Amino acid sequence: MRHILLLFWVFVLLLGSCELSQDGGGNSSTVTTPSNVLPRKFWAQNLVTEKFYQIEAEMLAESANCRVWAEKGAGISVETATSMARAYENDILPKMLDTFSYLGPISDGGRIVAYNTVELADYIGDGDKKLCILLLDIVDGYKPGVNDSYCAGYFWAGNFYEADDSSFRYSNGCDMIYIDTNPGRPGSRDSNATFAHEMQHMMSYTNTYLTNRPYPYLLDIWIDEGLSASAEYIYYGSHASGRVGWYNQDPSGLIQRGNNFFVWGNRENENQYALLDDYATVYLFFQWLRLQSGNNHIYYDITMSDDFDYKAVTDAANRAMPGHGYSNWSTLMKTWLAANYINAPNGPYGYMNDSTLKNISVKTAPAGVKTLPLAPGEGVYSITNNYTIPGNTQYINYAGLNRSSIQMSDTATFSGGALLTFNANSNIGGSTASGVTTGIASIVTAKTDMAPNGSLLEAKLPVPFAIGAGDILRQNGHEVSGVASKKFELKKLDKGISNIE
Repeated sequence: MRHILLLFWVFVLLLGSCELSQDGGGNSSTVTTPSNVLPRKFWAQNLVTEKFYQIEAEMLAESANCRVWAEKGAGISVETATSMARAYENDILPKMLDTFSYLGPISDGGRIVAYNTVELADYIGDGDKKLCILLLDIVDGYKPGVNDSYCAGYFWAGNFYEADDSSFRYSNGCDMIYIDTNPGRPGSRDSNATFAHEMQHMMSYTNTYLTNRPYPYLLDIWIDEGLSASAEYIYYGSHASGRVGWYNQDPSGLIQRGNNFFVWGNRENENQYALLDDYATVYLFFQWLRLQSGNNHIYYDITMSDDFDYKAVTDAANRAMPGHGYSNWSTLMKTWLAANYINAPNGPYGYMNDSTLKNISVKTAPAGVKTLPLAPGEGVYSITNNYTIPGNTQYINYAGLNRSSIQMSDTATFSGGALLTFNANSNIGGSTASGVTTGIASIVTAKTDMAPNGSLLEAKLPVPFAIGAGDILRQNGHEVSGVASKKFELKKLDKGISNIE
């Protein structure tokens, strides 16, 4: 049995007298158009200025487990809202529960209050048994042809708090997800994938109540984003081409210089598109974990871990794939980096012949560049011909890779193979270190291969592109302490929540 310890101030939550149903209750396929429901005001956040503002919205659809509200003037039809409610009931909710949810009785002070993570989120929120979905034009600075990034949706844990608390006076006091209406298209496949992405963030926050993580830590941002990227795949049932295409084409020119997800957002000052590198690489890493472990259960093990940093991933990987040494972060990261280069049809050095991911193709470090600064977790490749492998330093490690023989060596390189140079530091706050490369690059054939500041349209990648609310806030010079902070303090309960095992 796991408990959340009571610290600092106390909040009292009251649950209505109606009984909980283990199957969620109601007919999930039935969606109604509410009548005689007055419009209400909601708080939202301007991601450009960081300020909160109010909008007026009307309820357009209601089902067994959700209510869909739409901002007045956003042009959302009842049909669109109904479609979204049905997608939530019949597709998104079941898939998210199956993958990311604790399933079983959850008690508060000895009384069962929920049977899964989503019901627990409702209990922590307003206890009305329904997720609030707000469709609105999120103020994110999006301007077609000028600023191609936008926020497709977000989850804000502040909505779980009492609205009259001075620290959360902009709380809507409920379990809630925001979905964009411009350029987002609610009800579309991509918008629903965003819905699943943001729902995972809500579930990740809520699952923390059932773990023994040291207060008040939530999962590190790269882990939470990796799980949400996985939620997109679970909703789609296939890969989003934009993630794979971005990695292969490397429009920022920084993936070939090592940029990846581990230190989230650390290269934004080098290229306006660098953040998309993080989303693409974290997607691939978590897909590799799924394919290597054989199923989605590794995601549940990660979200329910008592750890909040890389150890949540290494522990889950080691349990799912014993005997590979994945309890060691350096070994796990090195093997994934090797998999991207070798991409064998089976075994640890590839994506198990996945029909899409078998086409992953890495770029080597630029020709003539023999040293590169690498942040923790970053790795680069260079071609080897009769090259002696350098000795490891405190954090910079090396390995020889060979595609034809599907080999990796810590002590030797291969003729016609590659040198992997990577920073094995497991501390996301660690400093960069200088790594050595051979200076030899593979031949570049496609003009879109090198587009450091080029057109995304020329590279045939999707425009506009969605990024997280916290990323937009940070890009606009604000501290991320609200919408997407991954060190968000848990709402205090008057009694310890526990899952009954």
